[in-house]
Amino acid sequence: MKYLLRFAGALALVAAVTAVDFRLFHFNSSAAGFTYLLAILCIATQGELPEAIAASFVAVVCYDFFFLPPILHFTIGVMEDWIALFCFLITAVTASELSARARRRTDEASARRREMEQVYEFSRALMIGDDQRTVGAHVAQSIAQVFRVPEVVLYDRAADAFYRGGPQTSLSEDQLRDAARTESAWSSLSQQTSIWPLRLGGRVSGSLGVVGAELSETALQSVAQLGAIALERARAQEAANRAEATRQNEQLKATLLDALAHEFKTPLTSIKAAITSVLGRPNHDAMERELLTVADEEADRLTALLNRTVELARLEAGHVKLNRQPVSISDIVADVLEQLKRFCEGRDIRISIPPDLPQADGDQVLITLVLRLLLDNALKYASPSAGIEISAERLEDNIAVHVSNDGPGIDPDELSAIFQKFYRGKDVRKRIPGTGLGLTIARDIVATHGGELTAESHDGAGVRFSFTLPLAHVTEAVTTP
Repeated sequence: MKYLLRFAGALALVAAVTAVDFRLFHFNSSAAGFTYLLAILCIATQGELPEAIAASFVAVVCYDFFFLPPILHFTIGVMEDWIALFCFLITAVTASELSARARRRTDEASARRREMEQVYEFSRALMIGDDQRTVGAHVAQSIAQVFRVPEVVLYDRAADAFYRGGPQTSLSEDQLRDAARTESAWSSLSQQTSIWPLRLGGRVSGSLGVVGAELSETALQSVAQLGAIALERARAQEAANRAEATRQNEQLKATLLDALAHEFKTPLTSIKAAITSVLGRPNHDAMERELLTVADEEADRLTALLNRTVELARLEAGHVKLNRQPVSISDIVADVLEQLKRFCEGRDIRISIPPDLPQADGDQVLITLVLRLLLDNALKYASPSAGIEISAERLEDNIAVHVSNDGPGIDPDELSAIFQKFYRGKDVRKRIPGTGLGLTIARDIVATHGGELTAESHDGAGVRFSFTLPLAHVTEAVTTP
């Protein structure tokens, strides 16, 4: 109906110009031709190209009938009239096309400007945010409100969640998943539906489906990219918040453990001293001595557990400061063997350290603790008849220290888990007492030195723990004559 009214208006304007020129002013053919051209230009400017072309042909007919001799007849007497009529038709159609093209460009420029204003408004809405809704829901609702579309669906691939904006529900979730999985866009002109992947930095984080949006492809791409930026920013903020919460939690845990350690050490020391004093007295029967020995060993176990837990908490909270200096691996091995002397009695322990081994760079107290934990682990889990070897070697800019035993190996499936906190092998967790913290502490200490602690077990026979430390850089004095 709208198109019929446009055509009727264009033809009515040509009829009005004809009546005014022929009846009122009695224009000649030249003057009438110019008025027809003005009328057609007006139609092309205000309407569409089809109306202007139709008006051009009607104006040619009227021009021939009313203004070219013989007047009021559809016959053209001379060649000049044919040429004039043909030139008028070409001029009218050309002017209509140029005018319509200029109008289309103006309309397109206006549409692009409106789109850019809407995209800017959308970006502002994303920057302001909404504390009452999730980021995905806020993005979908903002698109529906700013661009006035009946349906918007945003798919977050990481959370596998869908967020809808608008009253309609025609978009398929499978289509949105496929668009994110295949990283390809999809559109249907008949349904006015478009689905775009949310791509940022070469990675697709989801997809965006829009129904009934009169937007260009460039605007849809911009909207999809802004949505991807909003999701990634929300994830980055969430990760930062989790990291900060974890850091504060670790600091609180370390503080509490320090306080608990201080409160526990005093009674444990008193208990240990009392048991040792009682054990030192004679005239105990076998039952009493056995019970006192058990209590003494359990006191030692509680003290070791407390010390290891506090040390691990300090390492994880970043409270341990390294006192780096050149250290001798041979001296550290000798110190550890002295500390574990009573546990090493009767055990086959071999030392293989080159006499020219360079010094390592590290904290001597903490490195001693690492080696003590590894040797204690070997003494505990290897059978009394199994051999234990402590060796060291130079590897380019590092010193590698190895603690090996000939006892039962570790299941390959468990090698990657033995450094986790409180993890203990399924074959020994019920037979041999322990906390599952020693290897975790050793790994973290080595990591603070810039090294790596690894474990190897081949064919289920024997285990070798290895850790690396940087070489100590010794500056030689240079004398000048």
